[in-house]
Amino acid sequence: MTSPAATEIDPALARTLQRFARLDADTPTPQLSSALRRRRLAELQAGLIRTPLPGIARQNHFVAADGREICVRSYQKHGAPTPQTLVWLHGGGWMVGDLDTHDDLCEHLAQFSGHAVLSVHYRRTPENRFPAPLDDVLAVLQWLRSMQGLLPFARDAVLLGGDSAGGHLALAATVRQIQQPADAARIAGLLLLYPPLQPDQDHESMRRFATGFGLTPAAMQRYWQELGEPEGQTAQWLTPGRCNQAIAQLPPTLLMTASHDILRDEAEAFAQAAQALGAPLQLLRAPAMVHGFARMLAASPAARQQVELACSTWAELMGRHHRQSK
Repeated sequence: MTSPAATEIDPALARTLQRFARLDADTPTPQLSSALRRRRLAELQAGLIRTPLPGIARQNHFVAADGREICVRSYQKHGAPTPQTLVWLHGGGWMVGDLDTHDDLCEHLAQFSGHAVLSVHYRRTPENRFPAPLDDVLAVLQWLRSMQGLLPFARDAVLLGGDSAGGHLALAATVRQIQQPADAARIAGLLLLYPPLQPDQDHESMRRFATGFGLTPAAMQRYWQELGEPEGQTAQWLTPGRCNQAIAQLPPTLLMTASHDILRDEAEAFAQAAQALGAPLQLLRAPAMVHGFARMLAASPAARQQVELACSTWAELMGRHHRQSK
């Protein structure tokens, strides 16, 4: 892997972080709570760099669940067959982010992978603590199985992925499904982008990239605190990377970290442990990237190249796994 000392941050990402910092400073919101302000800033950031991709059809759908409705958004290439469905869980510390903040990423995922992409607006903290967002993921997987033949992207087996907190939820959902098989679409592959996997980490990357690279240790600590501390069996899914028996049974998984990210070392340590358990997991480190680079694709050609590389490498991994399992 490339040493973080061997490269600087991608200039386009550096400029984008500067624009985000100015936006933060120029947006007084005294009437908003901390969580609502963060959400508002994420929306403004996405709008600042939003560049819709031509040739991608977008449509909202609504999933009825117990006492709630979950909004999901599908992305499909116009007139192109979609061999599989990729269910995407957006990042944002389980607190921030929504369907609109991740439009660019989901459009690019549909373009790069050729699959239908289904973005999920799961319940967020602090209003809804864990396992509420995880329950929403399972509800969507159950809905996808029940809607086969009624919606073109509804299938018995799907791919699952997420960036940052969404990557954590994708792994947690997979572990939960392995441990407790449900009447839901089976998860046939995982795509994880720079996920946080357990609280109170003190790796070298946590110290080295603590300031000036977007995500800070203080912000990450706050996100974990707001996620809550569940009890009983649910607690194990809060830190799914520790569920060794289930991790050994993961589907083909591509995990990509960012070179200049406080979460880099914990994700890479998990990847190495999963490989040692025999999981079909491949690890990539994106050079010159910061945390959150996948939601800055409209601003950085280098970031687009890394997400495209993740998609192509993941497709190769799944192809090899399928051939070997025959």
